[in-house]
Amino acid sequence: MFMKNKSILLISDNKRTEADLSEKLLLLRNSDDIETVGFDEIQNLFNNYCTDVILLDSSGRENSIETEIRFIKENDGHVFLILLSESSSPDFIAGMYDCGIDDYILPSSTPADVLIKVVNAIKRAEERKIAYKNELLLKELDVISSESGFYTERCANELLNQELEHISDGIFMIVTYDELDRARVSVDILRNAVSTSVRKSDTVVELRTVKFYILLPNTDIDGGIAVFRKIKENLQDAFRLKAGIEKITSKDFRSIEQKASAALSEAMLSANDYCIYAEKESSQQEKDWNIEIEPEKKDFKLFRQKFSKKMENVITPVFYRLQKVFESELPDTKIEQSTDEFQCIFHLKSKKQTSRLTLVYTGLGKIVLYITHSGLDSPENREIILPLKDLTEKSLSDIVCAFVEEYKSCIDV
Repeated sequence: MFMKNKSILLISDNKRTEADLSEKLLLLRNSDDIETVGFDEIQNLFNNYCTDVILLDSSGRENSIETEIRFIKENDGHVFLILLSESSSPDFIAGMYDCGIDDYILPSSTPADVLIKVVNAIKRAEERKIAYKNELLLKELDVISSESGFYTERCANELLNQELEHISDGIFMIVTYDELDRARVSVDILRNAVSTSVRKSDTVVELRTVKFYILLPNTDIDGGIAVFRKIKENLQDAFRLKAGIEKITSKDFRSIEQKASAALSEAMLSANDYCIYAEKESSQQEKDWNIEIEPEKKDFKLFRQKFSKKMENVITPVFYRLQKVFESELPDTKIEQSTDEFQCIFHLKSKKQTSRLTLVYTGLGKIVLYITHSGLDSPENREIILPLKDLTEKSLSDIVCAFVEEYKSCIDV
């Protein structure tokens, strides 16, 4: 069926409404003509018309207009919907916004007011079209997840570094499930809990390892904790969560990520649901994230000593040796490594690709290696769980070499 392209549609059964609008919209472009349809045509509206702006006349329909508003928004979420209302009651107008309207016009609105609102609606509708096309492209490139609508880790580093350039303060946190609840985890439930707990201005990256990077601009520590608690509340006790929280004090995402990861590692070791990163020189009172579970204090201390020996005798020598080897093989790649009390990172970065191997001590006798790739043609991210006793120079060298081969497959394309 042939569809008519009309930039503005008026839905009304009142002939006088069309005449009033025509008198007030004298300065529109010639292409922005208004076509009027009756309410009896609304069910077939989107089969017959392609439109940017809809003016919906609610006169005499105040008690039932919600049905038409919801129908329009469910069938075309990008159309800009303006309600023509005879009622200026704040409660009524607020209710209409809740249903989905974008703006409203009253009978008392001057021609200038009406013209400004309609011209703004046309511009906003065009912006929505462009944003929708860009979103589809990003989904095709797997930069945005088609399942959740969150950013993926493919370009996470570049994205978050760019976001940090435009904010002066805020909170970054990493949210994931408690490892003790691995068997109960539902990714869909966690996605929904995160989605319903953040603002549109917040940036969320979903990692394939069921972790969520959440950047909260213009938010303090108490606000970050409130968001985490809201996510927990929306989970409705489906499983337990852990989070590492870092106040943004740098424009370098890699530094912020390391600190949040260290706080998350400490949360995994402790009885706390979340931990806040604090510098070593901070007072003991501020170091909430350094609290351990008292009954297992001796065990943690023993295994932490074993991990320190592994770091000294295995991890650091292997990382250093392989960095020297691959620096000559990959002249256009910047290779960095860093360690702290709970994790070690082997980082490869070029113009095409960013890849990171993060070795995290999770407590007692276990470590987890997170392998993440960020680029347009990256291999699958994965995680490797190893008993601490199985971390040898050979096993670690094999893992790092395989990780580098995956990285090379991206830059050789």
